[in-house]
Amino acid sequence: MSARPSIAPDVAAALTAQIPPRLIKKLDATPELAGGWTWTDTTVTTDKGEVVTLTVLDGIVSGVTCSCLLAPKCLHVAAVVALLEPAAATASEAPAAAAAAAAVSIEVSSAVPQVARDAFRIIADVLATGAETTGAFAQAELLRSIHACRTHGLHRLATVQTRVLRSVRELRADRPEFDLDVLTADLREALDVAHALSTGAATSALVGSARREYEPAGSLRLRGVFTEAVVARSGFAGAVTYLVDDRGRFYTRADIAPGDAGRAAGAYDAPANIGDAVLPHRELCRSGLFVSDATASVDGRLGAGQRVRAVRASEPASWEHDALAPRWAVPLVDQLAAVAAHDGVAEGLRPAGWDLVFVDGTLLGGAALAVGAVPLRLTTALDQRVLPARDNLAVLARSPGLAIRAIGRVRLGAPRQLELLALAPATGETRLPMLDAWHGRANLHYDRLSLPSLGDTRPFSAPAAPIADDLLAALRRRVERVVQGGAGTLPTHAIAELHQEAAALAERSLRGGADVLRDLAAIAHDATRAMAGTRRAIDRGSFARAWLRAALYEDAARRKLSVATW
Repeated sequence: MSARPSIAPDVAAALTAQIPPRLIKKLDATPELAGGWTWTDTTVTTDKGEVVTLTVLDGIVSGVTCSCLLAPKCLHVAAVVALLEPAAATASEAPAAAAAAAAVSIEVSSAVPQVARDAFRIIADVLATGAETTGAFAQAELLRSIHACRTHGLHRLATVQTRVLRSVRELRADRPEFDLDVLTADLREALDVAHALSTGAATSALVGSARREYEPAGSLRLRGVFTEAVVARSGFAGAVTYLVDDRGRFYTRADIAPGDAGRAAGAYDAPANIGDAVLPHRELCRSGLFVSDATASVDGRLGAGQRVRAVRASEPASWEHDALAPRWAVPLVDQLAAVAAHDGVAEGLRPAGWDLVFVDGTLLGGAALAVGAVPLRLTTALDQRVLPARDNLAVLARSPGLAIRAIGRVRLGAPRQLELLALAPATGETRLPMLDAWHGRANLHYDRLSLPSLGDTRPFSAPAAPIADDLLAALRRRVERVVQGGAGTLPTHAIAELHQEAAALAERSLRGGADVLRDLAAIAHDATRAMAGTRRAIDRGSFARAWLRAALYEDAARRKLSVATW
């Protein structure tokens, strides 16, 4: 089958809860057990011939049975359930676009604080034991919490717990798409939201809303800006085209599906399908478009519903249009500050293009760009041979002195580096050859550049990468180790080292970081003992709150220091 169905969280939790502990231990040892079995749309056949049957309604599994004698309390059912993603929440009647961002108090059920406290306790258990050892029973508790949150309308908390569960499963299955930074951020958000809701602070931003894919956006006059290729570690690939409306807001139209770099290359010539305007991404990124009855998501994804109508404009889109050109006039430091502000916003609420910067500069030797007095090293995240991105960077590296206008993506944790996405000759620059079909600009991932004829130019030297002392390295390492390995990563014999790290933070004027690290160490090494002399287990709630303070401090301080490093 091409894709596995999702499962209702309450169904998954109930099925897992009835599995005997001895079978759960087997599943915890081999979490991907069912991955090698034969899957169809409604059945899974084990390597020994047992058949697990899925009851699927509207793409969601509502029941699982097995042909073996132990069903439903069998390993086969548990193994299949362990590989099914929790189903997404259905759309609520309230509009998602405006409600999620507002910080207005709203009335919720009187049961919400208790549901949030239960969620905090379950997430605290995951943190204390560590994601590596979060087995099937702990995952079932997460599923139960996800269902309870959705039942009481706590959509944001349910969504972030779903992401935590997905990352835990990726880690335990040694999947390449696992990212410790992502899991750390999701646990931080989950604990933060659950703690706030448990105190009765029910704002619409904390509660969230069931995600509605697209909302009416009215009539739009769009202009293509550029297209980038996507090749994700999760096995998805394709193309994303960015467009801008007359107000300067960015929108995206994506063609992403399971595949590799070959699919990403082919997506450039695949139709983007906006209404009845069937344009390939190669043309859409350079075309104007009139769209009526448009629909869009909170983060700017354009819909292609039956009511959407689109007509291609007669003139091509230009980077010099008033809706786009002012972005290059904004100082780089101000653009970085805007990126930092959006970096702290929940993922689904970030606008399209939030991490892009628009710069004019002169190429230096070694694929670098001088933006005023700031040298930026040009990079690309895609080095697959089927895409010309790496070859294009090599062309630019051999073109010192060329003046260009560029669009790129920045990552605050990688100072002075620009992931180049699109470029055009600067005003008055005639030495960079461009095909007429490109309309004066090139997409680095797709359009193959030719070496410009520069004549005699003075030598330029590539800038050295800035050597930045990571002031928060010790705190970040402790925070992330707890996420992966739990409270056991703060052993008693590490107390002296922890206090040394806290002292180093204080010496660098990061006294808040020193305090949260000392608090984390103090709770992890609580020396209270029972009457028999054995050491008591730590209070997981207190430990989670101490970790949350440390994680929130590290996140805020990292964002501030990263902008300063640029």
